[in-house]
Amino acid sequence: RFNAWFLAALDGYMHWKYADIKAGLLRDLPPVVVELGPGPGANLRYLPRGTRLIAIEPNRHMHPILQRRAAEFGIDLDLRGLVGEQLDLPAESVDFVFSSLVLCTVDQPERVLSQVRRVLRPGGRFACVEHVEAPPDSPIRGIQHAIRRPWRWLFEGCDLCRNTGATLQASGFSRVD
Repeated sequence: RFNAWFLAALDGYMHWKYADIKAGLLRDLPPVVVELGPGPGANLRYLPRGTRLIAIEPNRHMHPILQRRAAEFGIDLDLRGLVGEQLDLPAESVDFVFSSLVLCTVDQPERVLSQVRRVLRPGGRFACVEHVEAPPDSPIRGIQHAIRRPWRWLFEGCDLCRNTGATLQASGFSRVD
């Protein structure tokens, strides 16, 4: 419950911080998209009205906020209380999957990425916005390690010290930018 409220309260800040990046990644979308971990719906504002969103959100406390915001933005919401490691979508069934600040929170990011690759059609695209562990010996890396435990509690299990960049590079996608 706390995380649902807290992430909804941070919505304005997150929009300010990531708006340009997300708007670029979520441009020219197919009519049906999959989002992993939409939380309270921070990305709905970037989707065209009428988009069918298959939302994979395991935190059921996020669901009422997400449903209300989907209605506000004119999004056709198909909400599923699943985890990213166990997608119930058929193989090669979608053209676009995205996530933002999710791969740091899941137990097995490699398995999530394997599921994403499985459900994407040939030529499909996965887009994500993720923070990554800072380089060794950087001041930010020291801060990441110092606040790691409270951060995990506040942000749905987010591990600031996970090397998400390397995980993405090793995921088997044909191109990683």
